[in-house]
Amino acid sequence: MNANLSPNLRAHLAALGTDASGSACSAAQHNLEQRLAQLPPRRARRQWIGWMTAAASACLVVALVMLPTSNGVAFAMVQKHLSDFNTLSLTIEQQAHGIALPTIRVRMNRQGDVRSDVGDATSIVVSPRQHRMLTLLHGPHRAMAMPLDAAARQKLSDNLRWLDAIRQFQGKAQPLPGQRVIDGIRTRGWALDTQGLHIELWADADGLPRAIELNGGTLYSQHMQVAVDRPIDASVFSIQPPAGYTEMSRSAD
Repeated sequence: MNANLSPNLRAHLAALGTDASGSACSAAQHNLEQRLAQLPPRRARRQWIGWMTAAASACLVVALVMLPTSNGVAFAMVQKHLSDFNTLSLTIEQQAHGIALPTIRVRMNRQGDVRSDVGDATSIVVSPRQHRMLTLLHGPHRAMAMPLDAAARQKLSDNLRWLDAIRQFQGKAQPLPGQRVIDGIRTRGWALDTQGLHIELWADADGLPRAIELNGGTLYSQHMQVAVDRPIDASVFSIQPPAGYTEMSRSAD
C-alpha cells in the first residue's frame, strides 16, 4: 500500500515508527520555529496555528500510547473480577510433602453454590441457600445428603481462604518479571504475602485471572487454572442424588 502514497505521506508514516521522546519533540519544535521565522508574517501566523496543533496532537497520541498502565489499577481490576463474578471455575493441582495429590475441580456461582470434584472418586456440592450439602461417591454410586452445619461451613471457608485473602488485600502487590502464556493468552503476574500465604496471580490484559499459585510453606502448594464467568449448567449444583446412586443415611457404614 505504501507504494501508492506520495513521498511526503510515506515520510510521515515512517516518522510515526520513530522514538517520540521529550528530546525528539523539542528538536522538532525548534526546527519548526526556525522555518516559521523565514515565512512572511501573515502566512507564518496561519501555518503556525496548523503546524503547532498537529505537532502537539502527534506528541500527545504517542505519549498516551507509551504511558504504562498503573500497577495498582491493574491489580485492582483483578480483585474486582474475583469479587464480582457470575461463575468461577478452578482446576487445582496440589502437592503435599512433594507428593502429587488428586486434581480438584471447583465450580462456584454468584449465589454461593460450590461444587468440588476430587479426581474421579468424590464430588461435594454445597448450597448455602438451601443449607444442604451432598456428597457423591462415584465408585460405589453412593450419595449422602445432610444439613450444612457450622463445621461444614467453616471447612468451606477454610478451603476458600485464599480467595478472601486476594479480595481483601490492601497492600502493594509486587509485579512479577516477564510474562506467562496461559491457554495461548499473554498474562502478567503479581505476588503478595497475606494471611500466612504466598500468592502469585497471573491475569490477562483485561484483568481476568488466568492462574493462581499458592504456597502455604514448604510442605504444601497449589497451582490453579482459573476461568471467570464461563457458563455452568445449573444442574452442576443440584443437591439431589443423581439417577443410579443409592442414598445413604448419615449413620450408614
